[in-house]
Amino acid sequence: MVWISKKEIAYYIILREEFRDRVFNLGEAIDLLQLFGSRNAARKVIKNLVKKGFIKEIDSLNYKMGDLEGAFKKLLYEYIRQRFYRALKSRGYGITVDREGNKRLIVVCEEDAEPWLQLLASLKEFGINVVKCKKELH
Repeated sequence: MVWISKKEIAYYIILREEFRDRVFNLGEAIDLLQLFGSRNAARKVIKNLVKKGFIKEIDSLNYKMGDLEGAFKKLLYEYIRQRFYRALKSRGYGITVDREGNKRLIVVCEEDAEPWLQLLASLKEFGINVVKCKKELH
């Protein structure tokens, strides 16, 4: 997982202060950011901020500042899922990960994991659906 750099955070704050909730074009952003570095660096940082969800791309030249909390959730999405999976696995629970559309489904196959399942409703916003597996009756 690639984290966010100090330069990206600084440029995000500068752009957020200047443009707030209004749509801006790439030229305006680069003109502002070239006071702090080169035009090429500004363009690359804007591209990275778009990829990471900190800036929303309206069309090829127009942008809008993204929600900071949503961007961090997007950035940490996979990390949180991996940590949860590893934590359960290291505690000895029999678990598997399946795909259901774009979402991942973590299947817990142990009876004593019931308390975990009740505590984890908040993980749904990260695309993690935790379900208890059904035991087959013979």
